Amino acid sequence: MKVLIPIDGSEHSRKALERGLELAEKQGAEVTIMTVAPAAGSILDEMRNIQEKLTVEYQAWLDQAKALFAAKGITVKTVLETGLVPANNIIRRAEEDKFDRIIMGATGMSGLARILMGSTAGKVVANAPCEVTLVR
Repeated sequence: MKVLIPIDGSEHSRKALERGLELAEKQGAEVTIMTVAPAAGSILDEMRNIQEKLTVEYQAWLDQAKALFAAKGITVKTVLETGLVPANNIIRRAEEDKFDRIIMGATGMSGLARILMGSTAGKVVANAPCEVTLVR
């Protein structure tokens, strides 16, 4: 079974990692952990600096998640992408790499960002090419 776990640094995505770890331990699932850093744009040098800072922060999330699995002797793949709508990246990755399941937090962003962009989990559930497990 191939499992994709999108993370965003939230408590719910941490719980999704734990669920994925259980699947890897009990069923030998092949796990890929993914995060999508917001695309800040490249028009101004200042925007490039913001993008670099975001990339460093999101890579740290991936490194921490990978360490969680490594502590149990489980190898995982990690993917860092940039995009304006993370759900689109997640759905595309699930389609291209033919994942059997996506495990993700039921909520991540909050406040104005969520209102403006909508629910990533909702978009993934509605459009994913595979089973989706939401974790609270």
